[in-house]
Amino acid sequence: MLQRRPSVRLHSASKIPLPQDMAGGNTLVLAETVLDKVLQPYNCRSFWTVGIRDLAVPERDFFHHSMPRAKTAVVVGHHVTTREEWKWYVSASRGAHCAADDHARNVSLHLEEALLRQGFPTEIVPYPGESGLQLRFVAQSAGAGEIAKNAFLLHPQWGPWIHLRVLATQALTKNKPRRVISVCNNCGACVSACPAGAIEDDTFNGLKCRQFRKARGEYHPVGPKRELRYCEICADICPIGSKPD
Repeated sequence: MLQRRPSVRLHSASKIPLPQDMAGGNTLVLAETVLDKVLQPYNCRSFWTVGIRDLAVPERDFFHHSMPRAKTAVVVGHHVTTREEWKWYVSASRGAHCAADDHARNVSLHLEEALLRQGFPTEIVPYPGESGLQLRFVAQSAGAGEIAKNAFLLHPQWGPWIHLRVLATQALTKNKPRRVISVCNNCGACVSACPAGAIEDDTFNGLKCRQFRKARGEYHPVGPKRELRYCEICADICPIGSKPD
């Protein structure tokens, strides 16, 4: 089972107006009803929902195993607007972390608390680390963007500069299965720019990418802040979306 995160205070969650089920006159609470209200103050974030039964088999099996009663996957997307937000650091107390993930995690905690207050068991998929779930595939199924040649999720306006978090909840979603939206323009810039030769027209060789980066020492923290300096060449060269400052 996924690990429960500590609760956070969210005073407005219990005051969310609930729509009426016109068919039976009962109160019908959808995931979007709660999430829309919570995310109103956050203009640098968006969320998408998808029914777990509508996911591809690997993602659907993950949720069925880790939270069998969950009905909806909630994707939280944070727009990375500065380079500093996406710098990863390692500390003894927090492990690997970056500002973008800190922000996305805090928003996810607020969403989790709001859904819990409405009576819907909700859990945040552990990240970073090996949870067994590839967040970008859930995000693509939910309509957040398209997985590009370099295995990044491309958002239509933000390009590759989006950081993801995912929750699972027993709340229902009104959204239907979505077709993958086309974002990548097939310019081939990332294919020719990749120093590892890991990106091809129709495949991404994750093992080759990882081996190249490991040989460069990318997985060992450096400097007094213990920074993890990852290759971002394929993201930098991508013409989709606005680049961070």
